[in-house]
Amino acid sequence: MKFAVALALVATVGGPAFAKGSGQQPEDLLKGRIIVSDKKLPMNWNSVPAYVAQLKNLNKGTLWYDKKSNKLKVEYAAFFAKPVNDVQVDLTIYDVTNGANIQKGAFEQFMNRGDRVLFNSIVLDNEDFEMNKKYKLVITSRHSIIATGEIILRGEGPHYSGKVTFSEDEAKQ
Repeated sequence: MKFAVALALVATVGGPAFAKGSGQQPEDLLKGRIIVSDKKLPMNWNSVPAYVAQLKNLNKGTLWYDKKSNKLKVEYAAFFAKPVNDVQVDLTIYDVTNGANIQKGAFEQFMNRGDRVLFNSIVLDNEDFEMNKKYKLVITSRHSIIATGEIILRGEGPHYSGKVTFSEDEAKQ
């Protein structure tokens, strides 16, 4: 199987935008979820409720492959209930179309020890991740599921004219 998947670490969470303070943090409200979009996800916020609402609005259930390249850049943010006591988590993508549960790809993702949020992106190729199918994204740490999300990948198939040409022998039959 040809994997034309490129991974790029966009950012790990840190700094004042996610500084601990009084009250709930975005990771408390979104724990266990993977927010998926075809647009870059914001990493800064002024108000936790407004930021969570913004992320939920950017979360897409359906993404479309590029018509020319047959590739799709998927931006995502994964939120964890507890700090991850490791520098690596694993992203596994399953085809869950019609109740199936077929592993299609697994990727190591790197982050800072103790983070509760991971921002990243992956590029999917429709040769490996077929269009018009439903996929589940699962992030695990030490074999325990810590975040999940689902997407449907769409794209345009080949266009046919509908015109059929028969040989004389075929037409006689």
